[in-house]
Amino acid sequence: MFRLRKTFYPFPVYEINLPAGHTCPFAKDCKVLVDRYTGKFDVVGKKFRCYASSAERFPSVRNHRWDNFERLKNGEPIIIPDTATHIRIHGSGDFFSQEYFDSWLSVCKNNPKVKFWAFTKSIQYWVNRIDLIPDNLELTASKGSMQDELIDRYNLNYAEVFQSEEEVPPHMPIDYDDSLAMAGECSFALIDNNKRRMVK
Repeated sequence: MFRLRKTFYPFPVYEINLPAGHTCPFAKDCKVLVDRYTGKFDVVGKKFRCYASSAERFPSVRNHRWDNFERLKNGEPIIIPDTATHIRIHGSGDFFSQEYFDSWLSVCKNNPKVKFWAFTKSIQYWVNRIDLIPDNLELTASKGSMQDELIDRYNLNYAEVFQSEEEVPPHMPIDYDDSLAMAGECSFALIDNNKRRMVK
């Protein structure tokens, strides 16, 4: 279910991936649906194209992500690798239900020495448990969702995607390597991965 990211991060990071779009109930600006069997792309979002969906042109990637999704929907428990010290929840996909979100809260609480972080457009699930987020889980609201109004209402840290560095407001830091997402100390900008890779 988990895969080790051997590049991008300066230390071993495991991540779990789900089908882009199909597991993102509140995505709006970036939503892309990739057919599980044909690989046909349906670009729903009108502002950005979900970068994570691009890998689903490969059948092996689609099969892996859909297998994860089916197992989780069927109630299979989330068992993290024994060697994991850092886990990014969803390099692709999102929290697709409150029950699923809650299951991650349990995993984080039961593994206090592991650092977890996630971007999410499923902001309602977070808000519903806002006083129950464990210290080892950093959540970042991903702007461009159907629930963006909750970001200001609950003063949540957020990430906003820009087409280029020149568009980013001067006061806003840019996260190139997930370090700001992991720290969970502020809101930040991301540069559209379809325009430029995040790693310099």
